[in-house]
Amino acid sequence: MGKVDDNIRALELRIKELEEENNALSGRVEEAMLLTLIAESFESITNEVELIESVLEKIAILKQIPYCACYAWKEDTLKQIGQYCSVISHSSSKEVISFSDELLIEIQVDEELQVCLKNRPGLITFTGGRSLFKPRDILVVPFRSRRVQKGIFVFVSSESQVSSFAQEPLPFRQIIQMITGKWDRISLLNELQIFNQSLEERVEERTAQLSESEERYRQLFNMANDAIYLWEVNKKEGILNCVQANNAVRQLTGYSHADIKNLSPFDLLSSSYTLSEQKAFEKLFRSKRASFVAAVKTKHSTIKLEFNTCRFQMLDKEVVIAIARDISERLVFEEKLIEAKNKAVESERLKSAFLANMSHEIRTPMNAIVGFSELLNKDVIKERELRMYSNIIFKNSMHLLNLIDDIVDYSKIEANQIIIVNSAVNINELLSDLSLNVISVLRNASKDHIDIVTHMPLDDEQATIMVDGTRLRQVIANLINNAIKFTNEGCIEIGYVVKTKEWLEFYVSDTGLGIANQDQQKIFERFVQLKDEKAINPGGTGLGLAICSNLVEKMKGNIYLESELAKGTTFFFTIPYKLIKTVPSI
Repeated sequence: MGKVDDNIRALELRIKELEEENNALSGRVEEAMLLTLIAESFESITNEVELIESVLEKIAILKQIPYCACYAWKEDTLKQIGQYCSVISHSSSKEVISFSDELLIEIQVDEELQVCLKNRPGLITFTGGRSLFKPRDILVVPFRSRRVQKGIFVFVSSESQVSSFAQEPLPFRQIIQMITGKWDRISLLNELQIFNQSLEERVEERTAQLSESEERYRQLFNMANDAIYLWEVNKKEGILNCVQANNAVRQLTGYSHADIKNLSPFDLLSSSYTLSEQKAFEKLFRSKRASFVAAVKTKHSTIKLEFNTCRFQMLDKEVVIAIARDISERLVFEEKLIEAKNKAVESERLKSAFLANMSHEIRTPMNAIVGFSELLNKDVIKERELRMYSNIIFKNSMHLLNLIDDIVDYSKIEANQIIIVNSAVNINELLSDLSLNVISVLRNASKDHIDIVTHMPLDDEQATIMVDGTRLRQVIANLINNAIKFTNEGCIEIGYVVKTKEWLEFYVSDTGLGIANQDQQKIFERFVQLKDEKAINPGGTGLGLAICSNLVEKMKGNIYLESELAKGTTFFFTIPYKLIKTVPSI
């Protein structure tokens, strides 16, 4: 009997194992069927809420779960997305159950949660006031998707169920993965549809705007006062033809639109430009941006245009837009404006310079004249004193007269009012007269011990030239006066040489104090006076050499000097040698 009992028990155990294997196989078949049904529903459903509710319904029926739901967290509050309750005969958007605060805290941990409700009653309650079924377990599975940053699936079983969630949580995870994957695809498709619709609307709006902009551009293009060209550019061949030109081009140049389209910008350039200048213009035209002025041929004349160019890509072509404006009148106006400005500035400069530098020069001789004139009014005055005072008054009067002459002459030079009038002049006679004057000046300056030497190599016929005699005499006289001021011993030589067939060179040489190298250039500037301890108050305006330099320049010549300290100075200047050709008598 004992052996029979053992066989029976072994058989019972085997039967139990077979039942468990059968149940497991049935569960896997059931899970496969559920996954298949869910996958099939994915093919036809495109609405997110319908997808959730359909899947929840299939899970509830195949798994015999009375309540399934999906929630999303929004600002720490659970919002229902979809639910299915097998106990209710009709679908309802109203929540069937509610969660206690204790359960909500546990759910927020964002981890999978399984709770036996029999051991912890009160975690969920039915919202209708009566229990629809006796809950046994609750399974909470968290998830994330494109539309839901944080959400949960909730499954509540009843006491009538044989198995618990703890025995088979894997299928739920697989189902939720399938749901979120499909959900993401639907969400993405919806977003793509919305984006596509928005894009189509934007394309339509943009097309309308482009049409409006094109019409506005066409109106502005043709109504512009400036000439506008659009040239096509080829990297290999350079600038080709004119793609477009506005109405101002025809009005400015006289060419029709058909004529312009067959011309390149270089066909319009003035023929006076050299090949290198044309290449320079081509480089400017092909640069990214450029501004320049060019002479352009029209049908009737040549005009100056100011171009502003810009190179850019227009659809499949590279083009250069050139905006041109006729500046002929502006150039004339600018020249007149610059001329008027220069005259005004120069006039102000001259006035200020004269007032600043000449006032003290004029006061010195005036004070001497006034002072010694008062001394002449004494009741008793000796004859020797009378002659001395008269001599002082005379010298200062002459000095004042020379100052005024210098000021007037330089004012005329600065105002460009000096006119050179050439006539026949015998330079031998001119130098002879000056040498006699020098002797008189030396005697009055108590320097009659200084010798005067003249050098005149040409005969009178060869020495008669076309020159402004007054200005030539003035230049030589100023140079002689300077030599007298700074020479105490030795001699003063004046003369000329024939430098070339076209030029005569005059010179005034002295054995005076000399001029340092660093001062030799600036002495030709106005108001410059060199101070030297050995020179006893030479006086003057500082304008003499400036006047000489300007007068020589106006006579088409050049002035320079050679000097050595303590040995003397020689001033040279050249003038054109224009010999008077005499007609022989018959």
